[in-house]
Amino acid sequence: MKTKALTMSVLVATLACGDPTDSPGSAGPPGTLEGPDVMLAAETEHVYTVGAYMGEDWESFGSISDVAFDGAGNAHILDRQEDRIVVLDPEGTFVRFVGGSGEGPGELQSPSSLHVYRDGGYVVGSVRGIDVLGSDGEQLRRMPMSIGTGSPRWDARTFPDGSLVSTVFRFDIERFREGLEQLDPPGRPIEIFPIEHGKPEVLYTAWDLPDPEGDRRRARRSSSSDGVSRMSAGRAFEPRLHYDATADGRLAVVDSIGYRVKLVARDGSVVATVERPIAPRTVTETMKEAARDRYLAREVPSNVGIFRIERESVDELRFADEVPVIANMTVDWEDRIWVERTGADGVGPGPIDIVTPEGGYVGTLPADGVRIPTAFGPNGLMAYSEPDEVGIPTVRVIRLVSLQPQGM
Repeated sequence: MKTKALTMSVLVATLACGDPTDSPGSAGPPGTLEGPDVMLAAETEHVYTVGAYMGEDWESFGSISDVAFDGAGNAHILDRQEDRIVVLDPEGTFVRFVGGSGEGPGELQSPSSLHVYRDGGYVVGSVRGIDVLGSDGEQLRRMPMSIGTGSPRWDARTFPDGSLVSTVFRFDIERFREGLEQLDPPGRPIEIFPIEHGKPEVLYTAWDLPDPEGDRRRARRSSSSDGVSRMSAGRAFEPRLHYDATADGRLAVVDSIGYRVKLVARDGSVVATVERPIAPRTVTETMKEAARDRYLAREVPSNVGIFRIERESVDELRFADEVPVIANMTVDWEDRIWVERTGADGVGPGPIDIVTPEGGYVGTLPADGVRIPTAFGPNGLMAYSEPDEVGIPTVRVIRLVSLQPQGM
């Protein structure tokens, strides 16, 4: 397949903005964060799709937990069920396996997160710790983890030096045995697992929405000595915590109800913010009823390990007053920040702003257009891990060829 050069020329034109009175931030000039949306048309091309029920061994995925690209455009697909990484070349042709089940050097065990260096080396997070592998899959070192001292969660990100950054799961087995609740730290700590030793250190404590009832169990487990783990119904429409690393070693963080992306340095200081004047929506009764329906439809496992899981009834579900403006955020290969806004119904897909860490505004993709991928790659590559029409795990790779204002 012929590779087209990726162009990102974005012309600021009033005709691309639509009616300014209908756009958020319409008080500022077009083409700025304070101005109306400049709607973008994305030209893409399909590169390949892999994943099959009755295909070759390498394309029969069990459970895809992560996808990443290296600097040459090779895709690396982390299969948690098979404990291995499937490597594909830029055209989607199988190259090799990395890893495999086991506890020996280079083998994996329930891997959950994957970082691929641009030269093809790996940092793999799993239940047992962090594995650092060379581009050939050879184990360079392993840093053990435990839930007592803290383990990175499945959505961990990685700094350029390979250090993992993540919120952390901790579980005090002694408190559980005594029938006591697990204690939460203040705020929402984001911790770094340095590549040198892997011992977690707090990088930044994100803001947490105060609870008027003083009950911080939003969606936590409250355990007792009878072997039952009781799950709180929580609070719908709370602002989620989003974070991703930039190429220069900063961390982009979203932790508020409004439109604000913070840039956090490695010393934990906020060195810049990217904001748009977009107000959050008030949570309506219709939104609350829909949230109750989603809660009832959500499947919860009856057992996790030795624990029996029970959750509170839907009547215990509480609600925040406002819908957070930002639903998702990530950083692409060129260090642009993709900010997905919450849809009009409070949960559905919304438009995606493409901005820069310096406060530049590239434009906005419509809600029914190109979505944030599982992974960005070089030369416009974007990978989506998604089930096909019958539920088979697949990875679809497209190329973003160009972005232009609509109507140009």
